[in-house]
Amino acid sequence: MSVSPSMYSTPSSFPGPALRYAFLLVLLTILGHGTTHAQQARTITFEEAVQIALERNAAIRRSRNNVGLQATVVSSERADFFPNLNLSSSTSRTYGLTFDQTTGQLVSESTDAFNASASSSINLFNGFGDVASYNQARHALEAEEYTLNRTQQTVLFDLITSYLQVILDREQIQIRQEDLEAQRQQLARIEEFVRVGSRPVSDLYQQQATVASSELALLEAERAAQLSESRLIQVLQLDPFQEYEFVAPSAEEIPLLPREYDAESLLRTAFANRPDLQAQEASIEAALEGIRFARSGMYPSLSLFGSIRTSYSSRNELTSFADQLSDNRAQSFGISLSIPIFNRFQTRTNVERARVQYENARLAEETLELQIAAEVRQAYLDYQTAVKRLDVTEKQLQAAEQALAVEQERYNVGASTLVELTQARATYVQAASNRIQAIYRFYFQDRLLEYYQGTLNPTRPLF
Repeated sequence: MSVSPSMYSTPSSFPGPALRYAFLLVLLTILGHGTTHAQQARTITFEEAVQIALERNAAIRRSRNNVGLQATVVSSERADFFPNLNLSSSTSRTYGLTFDQTTGQLVSESTDAFNASASSSINLFNGFGDVASYNQARHALEAEEYTLNRTQQTVLFDLITSYLQVILDREQIQIRQEDLEAQRQQLARIEEFVRVGSRPVSDLYQQQATVASSELALLEAERAAQLSESRLIQVLQLDPFQEYEFVAPSAEEIPLLPREYDAESLLRTAFANRPDLQAQEASIEAALEGIRFARSGMYPSLSLFGSIRTSYSSRNELTSFADQLSDNRAQSFGISLSIPIFNRFQTRTNVERARVQYENARLAEETLELQIAAEVRQAYLDYQTAVKRLDVTEKQLQAAEQALAVEQERYNVGASTLVELTQARATYVQAASNRIQAIYRFYFQDRLLEYYQGTLNPTRPLF
C-alpha cells in the first residue's frame, strides 16, 4: 500500500499556503545542496524526529487542546451537583421626598441606604438530567483522549513513511553512483579497445551516451531525495532555512525476520485496540446519555433554596449601623417544585434529535468497523507479498550480478556486444533497486500492520 501526499487541484492564480510552503522547502533544499553549507547541518535521528513531531505537530496540539477543553466541561458538569452561593450588596443616596421603609415615614432629605443579601440553592431532583449531562461530558472526554491517541499514531505513521522514503531515496543515490562509476570505468576500457582497434568507434559513442544517461539518472535520484527530505522537514515543521541530516542505518542493518501473523487474530486485535474505534464507542455512550438528558425534561424538578438579607438607612439616627444590620436581618428558605405540562413540544423535539444523533453514531461505528476490517486484511496481504518479495529480489539480484560478471568477461574477450553488456548492467541496476525497495517496503508493511491494529507505539525504536 502506498501513501501519497495530498494534491491541490483547485485552480487559482496564486498557490495556497501549504503549496507555497512546500515549494519554499524544495527551493531552499535545492539551493542548499548546490552551494557550500554556511552552517553545520543538524543531525536528527528517528527517535529525535518522533519527539519533534509529537511536540510540534499542529494536529496533535489541536487534539490536546480539545482534551483540555472537554476536561473543563467535565469539571463544570460535576460542579452542578453542588449548591450555589450568591452574595449581593448595594448602596444608594436619595434626595427629595421619599418613603423610608425602615422608619415608615415620608421625609424630604438626603438619605444613605445600604442593602446586603446572600442566597443559595441546590438541585434535589431534575429527572436525573444532571447525572446524564455529567456522564455525557465524561464519555466525550474519553472520546477526545482516544482521538488524541489515534492522532499521535497517525502522525507517527506519516513520519515513518516520510523517513523511510528519505532512506530509500538515499539508497537509490548510492546505487546510481555505483552504476555511474562502473559505466565510466567501462568507458575507459572501451576507449582503450577503440585505440588498439579491437572495438568499433560506435561502441565508444554508445558508451558515452550510456554514461550521460547514468549521470541523468543520478541527478533525478538526487532530486527525488531532496524532495523527500523537504516533505520530511514539512512533516516535522522544522525551520526551512536550517540544514538537516537524517540518520538511519543502511539496508544491510535492517533485520529481515518475517513474523507469523494470523488474519483473524489481527482483526480481533484491531477491534480491541484501535483508538478511533474506541473513540467512536465512547461517542455512542455520550449520545445515549444525551437521550437520557433530553428525557429529563419530561419529569418534575425539585430544588431547595434559602436566603438572608439585611439593610441600613441613615434616617434612623437612633440606631447604629451594626444594630440596624442586626435588627433588619431576615431569612427565608423553601422548596421549589416545577412540573412540566406543556412546553411547545420542545422536550419531544430534543429527545428525537438526541435519538438521531445516537443512531448516526452507531452507523458511523459500523462503517468504521468495515473500514478497519478492510484495512487490516489489505495490510496482511501486503505484508505476505512483501515477505515473498524479499526472497524473490534476493535471487534476482544474485542472478543479475552473476550475469553481469559473465557478460563483462564475454565482452572483454570479444564474444559479446556492447548492447548485451549494457542490457546486463541495466538489469543488475534494476535488480539492486528492487532489492532495496523490497527491504524497506517489508519494514514499512510491518509498521503498517501495527498502525491498522492500533498498536503503533511512539516509544518503540524504528530499527
